[in-house]
Amino acid sequence: MVNAAFAVEDGVGTIELRRPEALNAVDLETKAAIVERLREWGDDDRVRVVVFESEGDVFCAGGDVGEVRERDYALEPFTDSWEVLFEAMMGLGKPTVARVDGYALGGGFDLLLHADIPIAADDARLGQPEVGLGIVNHFSPPILQETVGLTKTLDMLLTGEPVSGREAADLGLVARSVPTEELDDEVEAVVDALREKPPEILRKLKDGIYATAEMSPRASRSYLEAVALESAREEPYYEEGVRAHLEDRDPEWDRDPE
Repeated sequence: MVNAAFAVEDGVGTIELRRPEALNAVDLETKAAIVERLREWGDDDRVRVVVFESEGDVFCAGGDVGEVRERDYALEPFTDSWEVLFEAMMGLGKPTVARVDGYALGGGFDLLLHADIPIAADDARLGQPEVGLGIVNHFSPPILQETVGLTKTLDMLLTGEPVSGREAADLGLVARSVPTEELDDEVEAVVDALREKPPEILRKLKDGIYATAEMSPRASRSYLEAVALESAREEPYYEEGVRAHLEDRDPEWDRDPE
């Protein structure tokens, strides 16, 4: 049974985790279904933005621990399936937004770390408690060290203690943090801003940012400059964007400039 719902409306593809009785833990079948849908939406021009959200008041407590015993405690099926999901998210070519409330723990924490723009409620609790299950987590450490530094990474992973949504924003682990009652409005505002941008430019920018994540600053600049110049030469977005700005109007991204 797939414990998620999928919908497309007004350019937004929504993935809602629907297993509140299990704190929206994600089982293997549901992960596979999410990956399949992401791959479909990557080729679907109707979808401009993808939003991850959850039913109830918990974002995601991670993977389904019950499946671990069913598979004789083998870890590979779970690490491999998360890896496939995270690669699908980063390679989607369209921006992803995570609406995070309640708890985001274990794989749920890794999920928001791999979303492009995670937005958390101030009082959400985010963290990686897998050390308490005897698991050496390997998804969070590289991102955490790059974002919060060695000392805070060791603190979070060795103690397993979560941080609040507000602290996560201060640390750079989420893009924004707002009071719970403002969370929906904040997510909607971000989604609206993304829908207004030219999809092809968003794709090139997202792909470029991930491609240069491990490059030196000099190599990153050269790589992205080549992408920018090629786009300006061969596509209409640059000319249309500048024209619209000078003419004090909204750009028409689907129209070739005259």
